[in-house]
Amino acid sequence: MLETKNNQRKMTTHLKSRNASWSPKGTKSKNLFFSNPELVVFEDKAGQAFVVKDGVKKKSKLGLLKIIDKELKKGFYACGYLSYEYNQNNLRGPKYKAIFNIYKNKSTVPLTPSTIIKDKVKLKKITSDLSFISGVRKARRYIKEGDIYQINLSREFTLGKVENPYSLFLNYYKTQPVEYGAFFNFHDHSLISGSMELFIQKKGQKISTKPIKGTAPLDSVEDKNLNKNLKEISENLMIVDLMRNDLSQICKTGTVKTKKLFKKKSYSTLVQLESEIIGSLKKNITNEKIFELLMPPGSVTGTPKSRAKQIINEIEKHNRGPYCGAVGFFEPSGDFCFSVGIRVAIIENTTSRFFTGAGIVWDSKASKENAETILKSRALKESIK
Repeated sequence: MLETKNNQRKMTTHLKSRNASWSPKGTKSKNLFFSNPELVVFEDKAGQAFVVKDGVKKKSKLGLLKIIDKELKKGFYACGYLSYEYNQNNLRGPKYKAIFNIYKNKSTVPLTPSTIIKDKVKLKKITSDLSFISGVRKARRYIKEGDIYQINLSREFTLGKVENPYSLFLNYYKTQPVEYGAFFNFHDHSLISGSMELFIQKKGQKISTKPIKGTAPLDSVEDKNLNKNLKEISENLMIVDLMRNDLSQICKTGTVKTKKLFKKKSYSTLVQLESEIIGSLKKNITNEKIFELLMPPGSVTGTPKSRAKQIINEIEKHNRGPYCGAVGFFEPSGDFCFSVGIRVAIIENTTSRFFTGAGIVWDSKASKENAETILKSRALKESIK
């Protein structure tokens, strides 16, 4: 889209992990590259699916995930995202409810070595501290009234015009290596993700999710006591219960299990608590049905999920788009791996947006939650110094 170096124009997806989390079954590569897409499929804000091949856009009678399933059966891969608003009727929704590049092959090595270029950009707040704090206070009133128990609120930043999005991604990942780093270049925008959270992974009939809730600055007093902090643990547990309920809709009765709780994971700027839930899929359930029932991810919505979505739409003034959506890829087998779209930057020709968020419960302090959203932007800030 924006960069002119040959490898950056052809290489349009890079999935990068500190521990090979993206890797398909039987492989251990920390990098997956996809180049020269055969076509692009997307769903617009009205829910209409389109296919773009050789620059020609055609409306499809099939839904987006049915189109993707057809391409997978040909042996192709699909890389991209489903927006937070994917299965919601939201009149102010993003341009794309979902968009994917379709590829013949993947590689574990780049086409050519990449030259990293640093743009002269600066991260600036679009959502003011005052506005975010006001949203937290409003959310707590809903919690007090019993509408919800927990909710995830987000805020928006901008980097201005970014000339070299792939270089920005590599610098961002170098500053804070994560499990689910991702770069996608589409025809009219690029997406960068520094996510450490697994939304959902399918391997055969096995399904897993690893929600993250509970955050503290690295090497702080809060870090040392994080897995003993009742507020942070209860926040994590609420989302574990939500994700167990979500998985029960697609899994065989009795197979949904909590594999681990409150595992502390450290990154360059912060630490977080991760839990894991697994299950066995019902017979003949389709990928389309899985995402229909599970989107958007529970950890970035709230409990109860349906009411939390309504309140998010009321409090937040921005579209989330791929932020808090599902970011990842489908394999030809029909297996897939999708992260939660957090630490996401959306880069267009003349502007860019970056997002962070925080989980709000009754015990939340508005100023502390505001500080958490700033903490979550620190790695990106350090990467552009």
